Amino acid sequence: MPTSTPRPLILSGADAGFFRSLWQFLLSAERTGASDTFRWRVSDLGMEPDQLRRLNRRFPWCEVVPFAFDSYPPHVALSAKSYAWKPIILADALAATTSPVFWFDSATLLHEALDRPLAILRTHGLWVLKSQSPLFRKCDPAVLDALHVPLEARHLTERAAGAIGIDPQHPAAMELAQAWKRHALEAAHIVPVNAASFHKQDQSLLNCLLLTAACKREITLTDDEIDISSFRPYRGLSTRNKVAADAPAWLDPLLRLRQSMVKGADRLYHRLREFDDTTLDGLRRWYKEHFTVHVRNLASGEAREIPGPRYGYYADPFIWRHGSTIALFMEEFQYARDNGRLVVMELSDALEPLSVKPVTAPPFQGEITSHASYPFVFELDGVPHMIPETGERRSVDLFICDRWPDRWVLRRRLLFGIDAVDSMVVQRDGLWWLLTSVHDGQGNRHLEIHFTDDLLTGKFLPHPRNGAKPYTTARHGTGRNAGFLTAAEDGTLFRIMQHSTDHYGQGACAMEITLLDRQAFQEVPVDCIPGLPLSVTSLNTHHLSRCGDLVAYDVRDRVR
Repeated sequence: MPTSTPRPLILSGADAGFFRSLWQFLLSAERTGASDTFRWRVSDLGMEPDQLRRLNRRFPWCEVVPFAFDSYPPHVALSAKSYAWKPIILADALAATTSPVFWFDSATLLHEALDRPLAILRTHGLWVLKSQSPLFRKCDPAVLDALHVPLEARHLTERAAGAIGIDPQHPAAMELAQAWKRHALEAAHIVPVNAASFHKQDQSLLNCLLLTAACKREITLTDDEIDISSFRPYRGLSTRNKVAADAPAWLDPLLRLRQSMVKGADRLYHRLREFDDTTLDGLRRWYKEHFTVHVRNLASGEAREIPGPRYGYYADPFIWRHGSTIALFMEEFQYARDNGRLVVMELSDALEPLSVKPVTAPPFQGEITSHASYPFVFELDGVPHMIPETGERRSVDLFICDRWPDRWVLRRRLLFGIDAVDSMVVQRDGLWWLLTSVHDGQGNRHLEIHFTDDLLTGKFLPHPRNGAKPYTTARHGTGRNAGFLTAAEDGTLFRIMQHSTDHYGQGACAMEITLLDRQAFQEVPVDCIPGLPLSVTSLNTHHLSRCGDLVAYDVRDRVR
């Protein structure tokens, strides 16, 4: 006779200090019907005997089991504040069932039936809520390195460990849970010695494993947000509902009301902050700043001004011909969002705009959700590649074209942990040279150079000249690349550099790189660049790029 599949299981845990928080959590389970549709098991992490008796009497449908701290290394103890017991409890429960298992911290309140989390869990094998911070800001660097978290995953937004569900029928999700336990038993992987103050113990460890698996496309993550610092959270539950251990039971309705008001105020605050950071800041930007893009064919003399988007502008144009397509890659700055994104405009042979599309990359394969600009395009072995500006996520990334011209995939992270903008590469003397503009938290931006012997596999090394911080005295961006970096027929390197004495985007100048090797760098201003008949100074341009006879440039035409 076939055995019936057990109901899904909900796990939690509490010590004496969280007894009343747990009490409210279990009451919310009764209100939403979750006490009937799920099995419940609470781990006793140090509750008092009277508290245990009250729980068993009031909530007979909830199993309460002791956690054997003595069976594990000292760092698992409650006093160690590693929270290593959480992945242990979850992994052990999963190993003993075939049904989905959820973990919820005891300071949780359910507001509705868990239909949506359960449906996601059964589809993807995993349900977990998105937090607001990137992994590298919440995990000690020693742990990131010890777990070999790829550079391509370190900027990704972490998920919260206080609410997670796993289906044991899903192999990758099950392996994630078991790996979380294995590494939690290693003190250096969950509570490293002299850990950074921002390190989040069990959550950091979980995300090292979780985001690495997502980048490898072993698991699928959704974007429902937890109700912490979010104005659009998943509304089926609330977290951090800590209740004083001695609060009387009759206060529960008032405590829930207080929690609802606190959460509502938090959502309103973040909604207003988002409005200020986007719409209001964008209006201020609209008042003082606008750029216009121009294209030109040097052979035919054809020239055209590119119409800008409504409520925004185009800037940082890179023009490129691949096959029969002329593509103009640009930043599209949107005033309403106070943010830039990458777009590509196809042009006719007469340089007429044909269509414009956003430049996209798949989730966990380079998707850019932050500000993006300066889409430096070049070809490697005949295949288009791109290095866009992604300084907000502290990376310099190399993309390869997946579908010309609008779909790209992250091929390699060249640098990470660096606020770098306007990056370009050039090959010379058997090395790849990366020129970029860096802000190290002090003063103005400065020019930096990094080099490697292999763009796809080699490690980039910093140039000794970086220590001198070239151009750091220039407030408005002198030293930054301005779209053109190339070698003349005799091998001489030239680049166009931003040169703005009064305001950003004021102008650019031509530079000849007279010395560039592993030890030294030197460049001098020149009046013109051979093969580039346009006078940069007379254009008063902020940026200029060239592909064959095609040239694109932009000019700042609103300054207040």
